[in-house]
Order: sequence, then structure tokens, then C-alpha cells
Amino acid sequence: MALAKYYNRLIAGVDSETVRKLEQASVLRTLEPHSYLFDQYSEARGVYVLEKGVIMIERSSAAGRRQILGFSYPGDFVGLTHNDFFEYSVQSLTQATVREFSMREFMRFSDASPALKSNVNRIGGGVFSHAIDQVFALGQKKAHERVCYLLQEIRNRDVGPDEHTVELPMTRQDIADYLGLTMETVSRAIRRLRNDGIIEIESSQTIKLVEPEVVSRLGSVTGD
Repeated sequence: MALAKYYNRLIAGVDSETVRKLEQASVLRTLEPHSYLFDQYSEARGVYVLEKGVIMIERSSAAGRRQILGFSYPGDFVGLTHNDFFEYSVQSLTQATVREFSMREFMRFSDASPALKSNVNRIGGGVFSHAIDQVFALGQKKAHERVCYLLQEIRNRDVGPDEHTVELPMTRQDIADYLGLTMETVSRAIRRLRNDGIIEIESSQTIKLVEPEVVSRLGSVTGD
């Protein structure tokens, strides 16, 4: 069953017939790099699971200021909202594939399946927990510690070529808008970590964690 590969969190405990119907009701969409899955304030017609690539969740103010809310990897679920519109935009950082479910159909399946509804609520709770972690990092950590927070986040996803290599498909500006810093401050923070022997910069998008335990400690939001 195609859904099983990417949707463990979504379909855990859900009966096979509901999973089959969910799959039949979905469509695959391919996004080119730097294209939008949906825009902020557009009508919330669908919910999505990322199957391939990396996408970025962002929110902009009326004055044009941008805050990156998160970076999503295969298996992540986006599009849940309590309104009739999306409160944020989703942009692809790489070529990406998403599976789209009609919002109306998805909520109908969720209402009919206690297991699916519970999973959706749990995923929503995880999004809230991540938001709390991000607020803590932005409010309490120094610039180089915020960079470590991001590096550890990506490392925990096990998406690099090995456990000590972190790939950064996002730009330095994207990182700055995620961590609440300027691009120049991000660059200085990365240089500091390199000069301290904590990381190695293999390329503009590849960082080697020389001291992964230090990165984990500096980036921790569970206690310093």
C-alpha cells in the first residue's frame, strides 16, 4: 500500500479499508524548486503529506516582513488549519512531491475513524510543541546556539548522507528568517562554530558536525 511508506504517523492503527479509501481519494503533485504549494490567506481546500524533497513554511506581515515557521521533510503533514484559509504559505526548496487530500474528504474520513482523528490531533500537537521550541530558541539562545538548534533539528530527521553531515537546502536568508537573525549574523555564527572546531563547512549547503555532542548541547531546548 503506497501510503504506508510515508504515513506511519497518520495511518497508525487505522483500518486497511479506510487507508485504501484515503489513498484513492488523494492525488500526487510535483513542485519545482522555489514554487508555492499554496499561499497565505488562500482558501484551505487541501491537506498534504510530503513524499519527496524539502519544503518551507513561511508567514509574512502586511509590511512584507517574513518569518520562517519551519522546514518539512518526507513524511511531514501540512495544511491543517482551524480556519477557511491558510495562515501561512508553503514553498518548495527542492523539487518536491506531495500527496494532496481534499480538506472536505479528509475531515470526513477523520470524523469516521477514531484512530485517524487521534493521529491528526497528535500531529497537530507536535506542530504546537515545535512552535514552543522555536520560540524558546529565539528568545533564550545566542546566535551560534540558534544555528546549532537548526543543525540538530535537521540531523534528527536522518536525511543526510551520514549521521554527522547536515545538508542545508535553504539559503542563509531562509535560516536567518527562521532563527530571528540577520543573514550577516548567521554567517558570523557559522564561522564561530567552524573556528571553534565544532563544525566543518564542506560547501555552502553541507556542514560536517565535528563535535556533534556540543552541537546537541548548544542547540538543546530542554535544558542548558
